Amino acid sequence: MLDENLPTFYLRPSSDNVKHHASVLLAQYGFDPAPTYSLRHPDPALPGSKNRYAVALCDSYSPEIIYGEVLLIPEWTQPSLSQEEIRRNGGVPPAPQPILPSSFIIQLYNPDQQVLVQQGVSKWSATPQWVFEMPQRSFRQPSVSSIDRTQSDPTALENTPKLSFKWKKDGKLSKDYACSLSGKSTNPDGSKRKNREPDITLAIFKHLKEITMYEPNLSRVEMEDPKGLEVVMLLSAIVIREVYNGHIRETFNVSDAPRRLSGEHPPRKNSSDRTQRQRSDLPPLQTPPSLPSQRPFVQNQISDPRPPPTDPRSQWEIDAETARLKKQVEREERERRRAEHAETKRVKKMLEDEERRARQKQLEVDKETERLKREFEREQRQTQRGSKPPLPIRPAASLQPNLATSIYPQPPLQRPHSANPYHTAGPYLQPPGSVASSSVFFGGPSSNARPPDGRRVGARPGFFNRLGHSDHAGQRLSKKQSAVF
Repeated sequence: MLDENLPTFYLRPSSDNVKHHASVLLAQYGFDPAPTYSLRHPDPALPGSKNRYAVALCDSYSPEIIYGEVLLIPEWTQPSLSQEEIRRNGGVPPAPQPILPSSFIIQLYNPDQQVLVQQGVSKWSATPQWVFEMPQRSFRQPSVSSIDRTQSDPTALENTPKLSFKWKKDGKLSKDYACSLSGKSTNPDGSKRKNREPDITLAIFKHLKEITMYEPNLSRVEMEDPKGLEVVMLLSAIVIREVYNGHIRETFNVSDAPRRLSGEHPPRKNSSDRTQRQRSDLPPLQTPPSLPSQRPFVQNQISDPRPPPTDPRSQWEIDAETARLKKQVEREERERRRAEHAETKRVKKMLEDEERRARQKQLEVDKETERLKREFEREQRQTQRGSKPPLPIRPAASLQPNLATSIYPQPPLQRPHSANPYHTAGPYLQPPGSVASSSVFFGGPSSNARPPDGRRVGARPGFFNRLGHSDHAGQRLSKKQSAVF
């Protein structure tokens, strides 16, 4: 602070904790700083605030009261036609870069007035400076004449006398700026500079943080609108600090360039997120020097149905995004076809493997079936051979009369050894008291064998003896009793 008795404006963050808002505090005569003005910037997230700079100076307690505003749209570099740069940038021209403008316009309200601020360079120190002019008369003269009421405001007339002001940097390495009133020339034609009055310092912008007004010198300025001069000096100082001493991409809210088309990209965002947004405090405003008035700053956040204005940077972003989306769609289509081909190949291979396994399994089943069939036939033949032996062919009776007796021999009667000393072994057990019989073919006992009682046992006639081939044809054939049953 140069002097606590001088009015000093301090630039501080806003008390509402909004990043793009700020407060202007005024301190004088040793009192604590109190809020006097409010600085409002448009919301950087809104599409209408892209690629431009805007600021408005409002009342601290009634933000709907706007004293003045600035809209600054930069110029852009021409797109490069170099194929090498286009190839390195992924098939699209490089992004146009903003060019720092050499002038800007301050729009005042009530009365409406435009102040053009032009950037220049001092001839003596080669330091930058910003020059602007303001009319000495800003209000109409009171009159009851209807003709006077139809006339234009003095600010719009070319013959209205004007005063010249300039912001000048103290030095190349200094961060302080001084605003002064250019001295008038004492010559009527203004040809001789040696007759020019010295400049009158009106304000000091110290360290780009505080603005001190030289109140005694302000009284020497012959103007009808000192409040307008104060607003112009504050807005011009703020623009110089934020635009010409700040980062150009952040100042003009220039978005980053889209990703390279040849790289990987995250999922696309929905395009509807960029539309149907709410407008912030400042609508698109472009103030040519010839216009007498500007559209006032919008107080309330209302929706603007108009699409955001298109500038070279926005158009390039649209073209780049269109090319990126086209490349991404083509890449996704290629990936989809590749995935479908791989899936088809995998399914085909899986089906072939299943068919091969099915054929192999069928061969194993057929082989096992043949093996079981041969084994079953072999077991069946063995079973038939062991359980049902083939019967012999019965011979004719005239050719072999004694064959039945030899094939089916009669088992001899068995007697105990103690009762029959002439016991002959036979295939069946004989009950006591019975006489064993035997076939003559197998060498049974002779007919001379006698039992113990002394009776002669005659030979029993055989099957063929009954046919007349035996001497005992007259004897009857008795039924043979079983030795067991």
